[in-house]
Order: sequence, then C-alpha cells, then structure tokens
Amino acid sequence: MDTPGAGRWLVLTQYYPPEIGAPQIRLRSLVTELRRHGVEVDVLTGMPNYPAGRVYPGYEGRWRMREVLDGVSIRRTWTYPATGKSARARLANYFSFTFSAMFEALTGPRPAVMFVESQPLSLGLCAVLMKWLRGVPYIYNVPDLQIDVARQLGFIENRWFLRLALGLENLFLRHSWKVSTVTDRFVEHFESRGIPRRQITFLPNGADTVFLRPQPPSSLLLDRWKLHGKTTFAYVGTHAYYHGLDTLIDAASYLQDRPDIAILMVGDGPERERLRRLATTRGLNNVVFGESPYDEMAQLYSLAFASVATLRDVPVAKGMRLSKIFPALSCGVPVIYAGYGEAAELLEAERCGIVVRPENAEALAAAMRQLADDPDRRNRLGVSGRAFVERDYSWSTIVGRWLREVGIEPRGGPAPVADLAREQARVEST
Repeated sequence: MDTPGAGRWLVLTQYYPPEIGAPQIRLRSLVTELRRHGVEVDVLTGMPNYPAGRVYPGYEGRWRMREVLDGVSIRRTWTYPATGKSARARLANYFSFTFSAMFEALTGPRPAVMFVESQPLSLGLCAVLMKWLRGVPYIYNVPDLQIDVARQLGFIENRWFLRLALGLENLFLRHSWKVSTVTDRFVEHFESRGIPRRQITFLPNGADTVFLRPQPPSSLLLDRWKLHGKTTFAYVGTHAYYHGLDTLIDAASYLQDRPDIAILMVGDGPERERLRRLATTRGLNNVVFGESPYDEMAQLYSLAFASVATLRDVPVAKGMRLSKIFPALSCGVPVIYAGYGEAAELLEAERCGIVVRPENAEALAAAMRQLADDPDRRNRLGVSGRAFVERDYSWSTIVGRWLREVGIEPRGGPAPVADLAREQARVEST
C-alpha cells in the first residue's frame, strides 16, 4: 500500500516507562525520536507491573487512566499483574492487556498509523482488527522470535499450540503495512516465511548517546556497593532464563582467587532470587547484587571495567543482538559476550568487545581475568565502542534511517540534549 498520510501514530505496547527494561527504554527512545522527526505520537499501554508482577504505587486499582510523559499522551488500561514461570499467570497477564487494549483502541480516536509491539503475540489481534474494522495500517514490530524461543527453551511443548501461534504470527505479518525487526538474520527469517523484502524494515536496538556517555567513576555508587579498588564487571538488565546467567555465577567461582575482581549484577527478573541464593550457597563474596534506576545508568556504567552479556546456547540466539550491549558501548565500556550470532560479530568487527562460547563459564572467567590484567586493551576497546555507537547506533540515527526506509522523510534538527534521567525520576516520584 502507499505511505499513509500525515496524522497521529498510536504506539501499542504492554511495556512502557515507568517500568524499567530493554523494551521500555527502546520504545521511549523511539517515541521521543519520532516526535523530533515530526511524527505526532500517542501511546496505549498497561498499568506498570513489570518485572516484579506488582502494580506500581499510584496505579493500583485503576481500570484506565491518562497521563503525560515526555510531552506524550499515555493511555493506560487494566492488566492482570503477573510474572515468573507460571504459564497460566503469564497468559492471564498477556490476554488481560490484549482485550482491555483492544476495547480502548477500537473505541478511541482513530490513528493514522498503529505501531504494534509484538510481545506478547496476542497484541497482533488488536492490530488486525484495527485494520479490518477501522482501516488503520499497522507496523508490526518484532524484536524477538518469541515462538522459536519458547519452543527451543521448552517453555511451550504443545505442538498444536505452537502451530496455532505460528499461524497467528503469519497472519499478523502478512496483513501489516510494514514489519520492523532488529537484526539482519531476523530480516532473512521473515523473508524465508514469505514476507516480501520491501515490506520488512530494519529497526535495531541502540542507545541514547547524549545521556549515556563516558564519565568518571561515581563515588556514590562505589560507596553503595563497596566497590572501591575493585575491577568491576557489570551485568545490567533483566535476569531471565534465556540469558543463562548461571554461567556468570559459575565464572565467579573460577575467579575467587582474584580478590581484585568483582561481579556486579544489577536488574530484576524471574531468575534473580534463585541466582542470589545460588551465589550465597557457594559463598561467592565476589558477586554483588544491586538495584539502580534508569536515571543512574551512565553512573552505573562508570564503575564498570567491562560489561558482561550472556545467552543460552540455543539456535535462535544466533540471530539476536542483545540490547544491553549498546548502552555499555555508548558509555565507553567494552563488552564480554558469551554467545554467538550478530552481536558477537558486531563486537569483533568493530573491535569493541571480547567473544567467548555460550554457557562456558571457564572461558568467560578467563576472558575477564585477561582483560583485568590488560587495562590498555580495555581502553582501546572502550574508545572503539563509543565511536561505533555514536556513528551507527544512536537513537537519532536509527530512527531517521528507519523513517526513510518506511517511506517518510524525517525532519528536525540535531538531537536535543536528553534529560530522560530527570523525567524518569519525576515519573517514579509521581
């Protein structure tokens, strides 16, 4: 179809700030840049409850509400709060938002374009109904091959359910105006499923290079976690099963002879408490578990000698680019990556990280040990990483490039100095 005319876009997503996580940060950055490039945007999302599965203070007991964040109108609808490994609880969480959002979308103002975050898969039902009943073209954004992940990690074993999910996803893909996705291999994957290349667009993960930049180590955070004098390797992000973070705990066991090395694990998620218990049971005093809001992220990375990212050794991981590598690189912090695929290839090609085999704790520990003993190499990797992200993976560059691919000429001057930290603090206090 032709490029839709001017008008307001509606971003439909279950996850959005004040929740903290990779999708939330990515979508907030996308909305900010769309507005800067002349696209007016509203957001339809759920009551914040991720990742703990508890509705945030100030949002409890509400069926729907409106608020403004970053100058953007946010409509929120009821969501059954849940997280963890219980399939029933997760499905209740997904479908509760899907149906409440469907009602809100179908009865609310008609947008010119709908941008639909495909996680959970059921949100595609809202997209096709908006197209069929209200004539709204939609962009179907696929940041992860969630059906393949569920099958390969054993989350879903029922073959009938998997076939149904795949059939629904094919329906949502075919009826979209555009499909957007985050890696070159995902583009190839959707082509192999019969989606024309002209319909697929590239919208990768990136970083806010204005907010996330190199800075001196934060004495406040050094004091908080008692990391003075330590060579700190940081894992920052969701503690989920598919990350395979047991590998990092195992690596800490191999590094107990190095009192100068500490592993800092910051984030939340369904695996966090189990990993904390595992570290305690093993007596690993070189592992520190911390919490930190998004507004501290640049300060957080200021403590890191290097960042660590891990994935389980499953075929679908070979096409992934973990979003957590870009904030670290933007802060001038190299990445040690335990995994295969595009993220590994980017780090090696741009000389801004070290790659080891997934789920190999001994190799991961050896890489950390070697880098700790070679600060000059660490600094070279960090400088290369910062230059790489500034050049190709700042959000301003990504969204401008993507709009042209969609068929919309972006407008607007240089990116303004971001103040997401202050705004995040305001939202959390509210």
